[in-house]
Amino acid sequence: MNLYYKKKRGGSFILKFIMCAAALVIIGGCALYLKDEAAFRSLREEVVTEKEDKEEGSGDGFTVNWDKIGNKDAIAWIRFKSIKEISYPVMQAKDNAYYLHRNTKKEYSFAGSIFMDYHNSRDFSDQNTIIYGHNMANGSMFGNLKELMDASFYEKHPFFYIYTRDGRVLKYRIFSASVVNPVSDIYTYAFGSLEKYQEYLSTWIGNSLYDTGERPSVSDHIVTLSTCTQHGSKRFAVQGYLVKVTEQK
Repeated sequence: MNLYYKKKRGGSFILKFIMCAAALVIIGGCALYLKDEAAFRSLREEVVTEKEDKEEGSGDGFTVNWDKIGNKDAIAWIRFKSIKEISYPVMQAKDNAYYLHRNTKKEYSFAGSIFMDYHNSRDFSDQNTIIYGHNMANGSMFGNLKELMDASFYEKHPFFYIYTRDGRVLKYRIFSASVVNPVSDIYTYAFGSLEKYQEYLSTWIGNSLYDTGERPSVSDHIVTLSTCTQHGSKRFAVQGYLVKVTEQK
């Protein structure tokens, strides 16, 4: 009997294979990398306002003008303060293929967009919310997520932030960084019981490249960030659990 209650099948393998295949096109795609990243940089300049944090680590001072983005598929914004290149809108469509090679304007983009799994709730209320991004060779999208393969980097930079359309700042503390197979139970997004959820958490804490010392409980909501590894045959997944919610004024 399958241990997990809800787990994507079939199409997920194809999705992850396509994502890796795109990420490994380096030489011919260099110009496209630069074009796509320039477009996202321009978007940040247009819609994002950054001020000095009133409280270190709170996420205060960073706001998104959602009206300027326009596209309602942009459901949130993900940001790593420690990895400057990771600051993007999070998209969600009716399937996991749509934003593989489309930007926020729904135009063709080689780098695609950061996007939430279509199975997940847009309000981040699921036990496990899964977010995908290409591993671009120039470090854009989730290309620099690999920094978190290094335990010493993690120790200095253990948080990431998600800003929602309804004005919440969700602060996540990383508890696991794992290299996984394309078809893996790490992509389970909901569970039949708290016991199964606890077993899942224990498994991926144990499979982490290093021990973060963090032990989320079954009452916690987590986010799994997924991208390809350099050689494409594996995936790199960073997982964080929600530690703080701030209402933006």
